[in-house]
Amino acid sequence: MSEVDCRPLNPVESAVISLLASALFGAENPTIAGVDPNLILKEAEEQAVFPLVYHALSQDPSVQIDPNWIARYQMHLANNIAVISRHYLAHTLMTEAGIPYTVIKGCASGRYYPVPEMRTMGDVDLYVGRQSMKAVRAFLTEKGYLVSALDHSHHWTFTKGSVEFEVHWLPSGVPAEDDGRIESMFDDLLDKRVLVGSGDAAYYIPDSFHHGLILLLHTANHLSAGGIGLRHLMDWVLFVSDIPERDFCERFEDVLHQLGLWQFAKVLTAVGIRFFGASPKAFCADISPELAQGILADILAGGNFGHKDRTRLMEAKLFRDEKTREVDGKSRLRHMIRFLNRKAQLALPITRKVPVLLPLGWMKVIWTKFIKKLAKRKTGSRSDRVRLRRLAQGAKERERLYKQLRLYEK
Repeated sequence: MSEVDCRPLNPVESAVISLLASALFGAENPTIAGVDPNLILKEAEEQAVFPLVYHALSQDPSVQIDPNWIARYQMHLANNIAVISRHYLAHTLMTEAGIPYTVIKGCASGRYYPVPEMRTMGDVDLYVGRQSMKAVRAFLTEKGYLVSALDHSHHWTFTKGSVEFEVHWLPSGVPAEDDGRIESMFDDLLDKRVLVGSGDAAYYIPDSFHHGLILLLHTANHLSAGGIGLRHLMDWVLFVSDIPERDFCERFEDVLHQLGLWQFAKVLTAVGIRFFGASPKAFCADISPELAQGILADILAGGNFGHKDRTRLMEAKLFRDEKTREVDGKSRLRHMIRFLNRKAQLALPITRKVPVLLPLGWMKVIWTKFIKKLAKRKTGSRSDRVRLRRLAQGAKERERLYKQLRLYEK
């Protein structure tokens, strides 16, 4: 029996889903009657699926779209095309430097969309492996790029004007306390990469096996933190829909069982089938409708990287082990202490070598992250108390939901 409390989707959410089903899977007659187009397009932006929803909505001659949204659609397409061109630039730079790389996410995901330019793009993510990070930094800084995010657990960021590259030695979502099970899966990623395009319009992408792993890891990490939005869900559903079921199970089932991601893959696939019209898959037939709807409602509530609800990032500190990424049901106090320890080590590096000084690091983190912010408004106000209660309740509800995904369980 499912333990999920199923929140019904509101009319705006249902409209966005039906428009995506039409744009990506050919579903007919989107359910948009009586729903304000402005609210539909606003929700689509928050879910990072705006171009797809806008285009599908614009096909209905009875819908009047505000000119401001037309301008935003053109802006989104221009941004997507610009980011795609930066993938070509990355290929040129890495080839000049003689550094093996592959694009991850971005254009690698866009290739599964009916119109790749319709997938909302962000920055450019490249994987080069640990051994090439120093060489990448030396080469790109010589080319005028500024490096940042040097304390990040998976990548460094390089920027020059409007161009931004995230250069990874690990895909996002590999836990800090990975025992080698996951990282070793990428030992042959660069050997199996695939070149797409030619000349000045080319770049490398992962083979489909590694692409699938990267999608799941990235999605699991962000879902249990701030949120993912519908874009990441669509990335997975389109990917799994492109592979014959027998091939998918032969290539992924045993591996994902080992990594603690098989249940998660099944749930995401079931959401795509049940709500978006993706082709049925027998391997996820045991996923309950309640769990599928619960996960979809949670994705919608967070929006792209949690932009709809900023409290979700703090909720995650109360139920998710920051090092293993597991939702393990252990005490919220324990999770908060581990979170403070990690932040204290970043804020006061000496605590890595002298753990007895960790309380000083805690004080610094608490001062900069919480007390200074609270001091700007009336401390102890009723709104603060309500906010804390909502935070605790939100953490409890999400913990109960995510435990059914069995993320990263060994």
